[in-house]
Amino acid sequence: MIEDLLKVKEAIESGNIDKALHLSEKIKDQYWRSYALKWISQELVKRDPKKAREIASSIPIASLRSETLLYLSYELSKMEKFKDAVESAKLIPDSYTKKKALKSISSAIADALKSKNILEVKLSDLGLDEADVELLKPLPEGIKYEDGKFLVDAEIIKASGEFHNEVVEVGGDGGGLESPELEELTQENLTPETLPEPFRSSLLEHIGLEYLEKGEVDKAVEILERIKVGGPLPRLLFFLGKNHDVTKVVRPIDKVLLAYRLLLLLPEEDSFPMLELIFEDLKYRNPGKFIRLLKFFSFELLEEGKRLNNPKLIEKSRKLFKEAQRQSSSFSMNLLA
Repeated sequence: MIEDLLKVKEAIESGNIDKALHLSEKIKDQYWRSYALKWISQELVKRDPKKAREIASSIPIASLRSETLLYLSYELSKMEKFKDAVESAKLIPDSYTKKKALKSISSAIADALKSKNILEVKLSDLGLDEADVELLKPLPEGIKYEDGKFLVDAEIIKASGEFHNEVVEVGGDGGGLESPELEELTQENLTPETLPEPFRSSLLEHIGLEYLEKGEVDKAVEILERIKVGGPLPRLLFFLGKNHDVTKVVRPIDKVLLAYRLLLLLPEEDSFPMLELIFEDLKYRNPGKFIRLLKFFSFELLEEGKRLNNPKLIEKSRKLFKEAQRQSSSFSMNLLA
């Protein structure tokens, strides 16, 4: 399985996208096939946005599909291909991530107009239509839409040489989200008595991420203490030194991101036990898949070590692969016992 995934990556790096797609179709495990399609889509975004979007929307694992489409919307916004960015965002299955993507697109439009000292631009010049504008609302401060045009406050343009982010902060994370509806949910509906799990934890986590994006870390920590099932919030707070329990990270994609980051940053005597703790349920439920996961991390570390010319990462990769082989032998012996 891991070997097939690495073949996909090799095909992508050699520029043979058709071969990469063909190889990805042979991967039976949905998670790893999703990972392969994610790589292919991200590689295609600058050359063929439509094809990249089609591939991203076919990713079977919803969390990876959302993540990939969000990436496409960011990249296409940077390239000022706003229609393609909107079309990508519209396909995101998760409503929170979709809103984040659309917010980043409207921010990118504002930034593009500001940087070019444009006071007004026709909607058609951006390749957008009325329906797109409705999705992009509320527009950033200083930008409005009237009679088929985006209009920019002249005072904001005038001040653009002095202040970098006076219209809106534009960045890879999409900026903060303003959501009065979500605030109402915080006050009225998000209680143990009215919402069952995992919906309670999911909505609370979204609010916690809003606090984190605004820099209100203490409030985000308070939210973390109230959730039972988490993903990006406990993962991000862990690296801020505000969460010391890696088992709070429950969603698969966030487990993988957390584990890989730990492997990159910490020595094996610390990172290997934490890796086993993060995937403890998988190790006992599906030992074979856990072993494949170890090998996958090993190959990723090897590639990163070679790219950075970092012998410590290369050695860590070797040790992790050796551990995977040891567990594989032990697993095989148990099957034969």
